[in-house]
Amino acid sequence: MTLRLKTTALLAAALALGTAFSAAAQTVGIASNPQGSAAYATAAAIAKVVSENSSMRMRVIPQGGPVVTIPLVNTGEMEFSVSNSMSLFFAQKGAAMFKDNPQPGVKMVASLYNLNVGFFVKADSDILTLEDLKGKRVSSEFTKQRVLHTMQEAILATAGMTLDDVQGVPVPSGDRGVEDFVAGNVDAGLFSLGSGALLQADASVGGIRFLPIATDDATQAVLVAKAPGSYIETVAPAEGLVGITEPTGMFAGPFVILAGDNTPEDMVYEVTKLIHGNAETLKAAAPQFAQFNPANMAPDLKIEMHPGAIRFYREIGLLP
Repeated sequence: MTLRLKTTALLAAALALGTAFSAAAQTVGIASNPQGSAAYATAAAIAKVVSENSSMRMRVIPQGGPVVTIPLVNTGEMEFSVSNSMSLFFAQKGAAMFKDNPQPGVKMVASLYNLNVGFFVKADSDILTLEDLKGKRVSSEFTKQRVLHTMQEAILATAGMTLDDVQGVPVPSGDRGVEDFVAGNVDAGLFSLGSGALLQADASVGGIRFLPIATDDATQAVLVAKAPGSYIETVAPAEGLVGITEPTGMFAGPFVILAGDNTPEDMVYEVTKLIHGNAETLKAAAPQFAQFNPANMAPDLKIEMHPGAIRFYREIGLLP
C-alpha cells in the first residue's frame, strides 16, 4: 500500500472511530417534574429503556411542571419531556396556563397511560367527601406546575365548589404540597396516584386516602368543561396505589411524552420504537406503566404529533 493510500485509510478509520464515539456518547435530555413525582418516575423508566437499548444516553433533568418543561422543549434546550395531555394541548393553542405564551414547537410523541389525580387526606381524617373540604387548609396555586391548579379547579367544580371555598396554602409544586401535608401544614393535598412522594407520605402519616369524585354523566360534563380532554375514571385498588382502598372516581387524563421541532426526526423515531417494543421493561421500572398498552400510543387527542413518531406509527399500522 502506498503512503497516500495508507494515510487515506488511517483518516477514514479515524473518522469512523470519531463518528462511533460521538454516537456512543450522545446525551439526550428528558425534562420532568422533581423526584418523587409520577412524571419523574415515568421519565426515568423511559430513560432506562433508551439508554440500555440504543447509542443514546438519556438523562432525566428535573425542572418543574409542564409550564417550565414544555418551553424548554419548544426552544430546543431539551429534546424530550413528559406531560399531561391537557398541558400539551393548551401549549399548542396558547390557552389556559399558556395564554399569551404559545409553544407551537412542541409535538406529541406517544400517549403512555392515564394520569390519575385527586385530593388526598389522612386515612383517619373526618374529611370524607369533596364537600368536606370547605374551610379546610388545602395546597393551592402550584406556581411551577400550573396544570395541577387547573385540575384542582376542575375537581372542585364537580362538587359545585371553587378555591374560594377552601383555605388555599400556596405551594410551587405538587411534591411541595405533599411535604406540607406530611408536616401538618395542610389538611388535604392534590397529587398524582402512584407517585413516590405519596408512597412516602402514606408511610409517614399512617396512611392516606383519596377523596372520590362522582362518575355520573353530569359530573363528567362539569369536569370536561374545565379540563378539555380529561374525564373521571373509576380506579380500583392495586399494588403500589396507596390511598385507594375501594373503587374510587378520580381525575384522568392521558400522560404523554413530547418532543420539539428541534429534536431530530430520526431520534424521535428511535425513541418511539423503543417505547413501543419495551412495554414489560417499562412496567417493571415504574408502577405508572401498569396499564400501558403499546397499541394505544397514537390516539387522536387533537394534538399535533412529531413527524418522527408519525413515521413509526405508519410503518406499524397505528396511523394511516
